[in-house]
Amino acid sequence: MLSLRPLAFCAAFGACGVVYGGEMAADQRLEKAASLEDVAAVFIPEDTWQRQKAAALEEQLREALTDNGGSDSVFLADADIGPLGKALLVVLNEEPVLPHVRYRLRYAQANVTPELSSPLIAELVEISRFNLGPSRRAELIEIYGEKQVAPAAEFGQTPDVAWRLVTRPIMGQVAGLVHVARRELSQQHDADCFEFSCRDVDSLNEAVRDWPEFEPIEPLFDQGPLELSVLQVGLEKLSLRDEQGHAGWRIPEWPESVAAGEPFIEVYIERGLGQDDALDLVIHHDQLMDDHTRALWERLIVLGAGDTALMFSTSDQQPWPRQ
Repeated sequence: MLSLRPLAFCAAFGACGVVYGGEMAADQRLEKAASLEDVAAVFIPEDTWQRQKAAALEEQLREALTDNGGSDSVFLADADIGPLGKALLVVLNEEPVLPHVRYRLRYAQANVTPELSSPLIAELVEISRFNLGPSRRAELIEIYGEKQVAPAAEFGQTPDVAWRLVTRPIMGQVAGLVHVARRELSQQHDADCFEFSCRDVDSLNEAVRDWPEFEPIEPLFDQGPLELSVLQVGLEKLSLRDEQGHAGWRIPEWPESVAAGEPFIEVYIERGLGQDDALDLVIHHDQLMDDHTRALWERLIVLGAGDTALMFSTSDQQPWPRQ
């Protein structure tokens, strides 16, 4: 059987983009895609998403990492950055800076079974960024009055956006960008974060669990963006990334209970939601192949900046329901 082209692939398995124009979800068309192009046809349908030039974006990421004091080794600056880190870097590099913001990252996998080569797993990431500045300003106006609150421009006036990435290990990289797409999210787009509204101006990271007590940890930050450094620390604590100086991203085991395209790792990053520029990150690794533990939770909070920054962490486990 010849490799199906994207349009033929859609015709063979049903109209593309019905699910993937909205929230990220399981899709049987990703169980046995014939090529990475077929994966992209399902995951980032062109009637909903604006395709971007993956190679150019990747080069821009490397330049940004180098400019920020990234690695001076013979390896590429992004060689050990996994798909979640790549997605975060894309948004940080391509979108305007916002003072009050929430990021939601979701990770899934897809099977690719080419006719003339070995099967491979494609890694799929969606990152959505929600501008909480206008809601934050409205809240302050209600408390203090408009004359006592900074102009709207200082709170950020850019739209909510989402990016999707298809990655695979390639050419010395643990997560080479193969396909990338972007779209703006309308205010009518109903997005859920921990079953709350992603546009809620209060901290959802705090509300999602009754967290164990925090412990201080040594803030070992790279020279790149703070968000990326904290994400890497969280991934290391969940054994999804090797410690610094080693191989980097570890492709997680695909749970038997999870369908192709169905997210089983989520990351939430909140910044600027309190009185200062605190950064609050939560990683939720769900559907573990373990008899007792269903999910692992990791939370990291950074207070302050630079040499005076303080980092605190807490971890939790979620058991499987008793039968």
